[in-house]
Amino acid sequence: MKQTETSKGKIPSWESPLQEKSGLLEFKPGYATPEFFSQWSFRTEIYGEAVEVDHLVVTFPDLTTLKNYAAALAKFQGKIVEGPGIFPLEFCPQNYNLTTDLWIHLETILMPSGGLVVLQAPHRKGDRTDRFIQERGLAAVHHVAIKVDDLQTAALNWQEKDFTPLSLEPVVGDSLSQWFLRNTAGQIIELINRNPENNATFFCQNIGGLRLSETKV
Repeated sequence: MKQTETSKGKIPSWESPLQEKSGLLEFKPGYATPEFFSQWSFRTEIYGEAVEVDHLVVTFPDLTTLKNYAAALAKFQGKIVEGPGIFPLEFCPQNYNLTTDLWIHLETILMPSGGLVVLQAPHRKGDRTDRFIQERGLAAVHHVAIKVDDLQTAALNWQEKDFTPLSLEPVVGDSLSQWFLRNTAGQIIELINRNPENNATFFCQNIGGLRLSETKV
């Protein structure tokens, strides 16, 4: 059985780094490390459901900490597939409009297992992401994206777990389709279906809708 050596000792690669508290997901202490993600299968169980994680978000207090973490992931063969940059300025068309309160530093790393680790940090002190950190702490999981074959069927399943879709329909593209849902505690789950050759984690219009939805929490 493969195990990962961390500051908390040896952790089996099949073990989930996530735990649920009062309807919200957070990282278990000592699990959200480059060492763990380099060995993790990205298969786990959340809210009683066996899932394959497409990507999950790790939040940092500032850009420097984010960069240091990204450099550590690179030492474990992590490859940059999005960013680094400021969302939306360096990711989406110039006419894409989103208040600066919702801007973030963003970088996505593809791990050897095929799972994606999304790194985010506040764009400025006091913005929405900074407030997210103050409210929920750095262990909080902004959202987890789950691979599914059928978005509609999966959405019905998650609605039975008291998750509500944040849009009437999923965003569907040639190589990436996704749908965000949220429970009453404010935890966001993303359902995603993608072409294996596409490592993008969002369409601009969809992540924009997600960011705007956070103001309603």
